[in-house]
Amino acid sequence: MKLSPWLCLLVMAPAMAAPPAPADFALQLPIEAPVEAGLLQIALPAEAYRALRRSDLADVRIFNAAGDALPMARLPPQGDTQALRVERPLVAMPPVVVPGPDSVVVSRAGGSVRVEVEGSAVVPGVARQNGYLLAVKDFEAPIDALVLAWSAPTPFEAAVRVRASDDLSTWRTVARNVPVLAIGEGEARIVQDRVPLSGVKARYLRVDWDGAPPTVALTQATLVSQRHVGRPAREWLTLAGQVDGMRIDYVSPGLFPVDAVRLVPAGDNDVVSATVSSRPAVSARWQWRARTVGYRLQQQGGATEEGAPTGVALTRDPLWQVAADAAPGTADLPRLALGWVPETVVFVARGAGPFTLAMGDADAPSAWLRPGQVVPGYGTEGAAVPVRAQVLPAPQPADAVARDTAPWHSGRLWLLWAVLLIAVAVLGAMARSLWREMRAGQDET
Repeated sequence: MKLSPWLCLLVMAPAMAAPPAPADFALQLPIEAPVEAGLLQIALPAEAYRALRRSDLADVRIFNAAGDALPMARLPPQGDTQALRVERPLVAMPPVVVPGPDSVVVSRAGGSVRVEVEGSAVVPGVARQNGYLLAVKDFEAPIDALVLAWSAPTPFEAAVRVRASDDLSTWRTVARNVPVLAIGEGEARIVQDRVPLSGVKARYLRVDWDGAPPTVALTQATLVSQRHVGRPAREWLTLAGQVDGMRIDYVSPGLFPVDAVRLVPAGDNDVVSATVSSRPAVSARWQWRARTVGYRLQQQGGATEEGAPTGVALTRDPLWQVAADAAPGTADLPRLALGWVPETVVFVARGAGPFTLAMGDADAPSAWLRPGQVVPGYGTEGAAVPVRAQVLPAPQPADAVARDTAPWHSGRLWLLWAVLLIAVAVLGAMARSLWREMRAGQDET
């Protein structure tokens, strides 16, 4: 019976670990968001990266007014293309009457043969759909695809041919024998309604059935163009260095997602050629990142030309090193500029606002979900569109995080060692109590 308190302590220890609360995080940033939006999207500001303790962003949470952590996911970087879609009606061309087959009658009278050909007036012709015409009108972008629509739910399988023209007189074929179908029912239904094109530019498009026409009629087409759009603007963080032998060391104030670097000489008319490396902590090896040349050259008219950025594989390393080809001096050291693009986070606005972006708890486990678990229909044309929200500055700045310490200096590892020592002490006390009970039993016998 004396062991029961120790057993209760060991059993209750995991249950005593409460989920992280907003007060556990070093920095809390208010989020300004529309009241009625259910799915919100924010961009992580520089202030957030300065407060991060974990390079995997596990110490990031979004809370509602009640202090509940909300489902969230990181979206991949924005692509270089964006679909432009415009619907246009399809105008049915007048049907073509296909004449019936001619009949031939052969008769023989005496020594002569008589042949009579009877035209289609005897057998009526069949009206056949003669295709559809689409006026592109003011759609100036190249057309990369057509998405066809039809009214009848009847299952069918057919093929189409697409021709383009600028004057309705001269036509050129831009797609032929493209399958179009709608078969099955319910979850097993398969629909193929997209006709790929190769950046077609024309005033008119004509869609014809390539082969036997089905029993359905086309009603409209959606013009699709993949527009090239620019990535979000890259932001820059400029660092001052310190000489370390033949190299220059730089320390970033945060775990920024760096994807470009640039060397900036201290004075005009100077060129610096060097190798750039980085590492996550002083105990880790330096990783080669890029070979770059930085310069500042004075131009006529007073303008200054600086070197272009050099792309690097994305990294959050806070420690950087530049090995210049020429030995650096103690004065007028080049600065290192780190380029980064703010990451996008989408979250569910569950519960009442205001909402809070929190970061800086190194002991918090990761709470990130996949985009498909947060955004309904993610990756499809019918995906839910999140509403943009804005992260506001913190009322009070957070304390700076030391970025040049070894990983075993972190408070999290000290806590793990403390828990281990406590567990050893508890086990020792349990063993001693058991030994005393056994000793007392032997004395009684």
